Amino acid sequence: MSGNDDLFSHAMRGVRKLQSEPHHQANKPRPQSRGTTEVEHPSSAGLEGLRPEKSEEPWVLKADGISQERLRQLTNGRPPVDMEVDLHGMTREEALAALDHCMQRALTEHHRVLCLVHGRGLHSQDGRPVLKESVYRWLAEGPFAGHVLAAIPKPGTRGGSCLVLLRRKR
Repeated sequence: MSGNDDLFSHAMRGVRKLQSEPHHQANKPRPQSRGTTEVEHPSSAGLEGLRPEKSEEPWVLKADGISQERLRQLTNGRPPVDMEVDLHGMTREEALAALDHCMQRALTEHHRVLCLVHGRGLHSQDGRPVLKESVYRWLAEGPFAGHVLAAIPKPGTRGGSCLVLLRRKR
């Protein structure tokens, strides 16, 4: 058992715990503090037709109306990154659960830019970037896809992380 514990500890090295909301009793309505809102599922928020699509460039997603100039600004740090999530060492299922939590928090706190560190897949058994592929697929097709305007590789990471531009809250 200690061998598995060592492997787990090694895999989780550098992973930061996401801040979670306090637990509430199921029979009581969740109180909402001023300035935060509960995020609706994209389909109920009228965003179902606004999902980003793959572009001609590899590992780039962008919604209609996002220009190359806007992507260039994003790579130059405008707007700046509001939240970074490191998914290294997680399984696909753990990473997608962390993304779900991260996106819920980002939308609640009105963040515009996320940095998702997924790695390049150098340690994957089949040599394919499992987390990277899963993250981009989730951004394009997942439950929060309607909130994603663009996703591009973060400069200087050699494809190991991406920047995600979120829609402004209306």
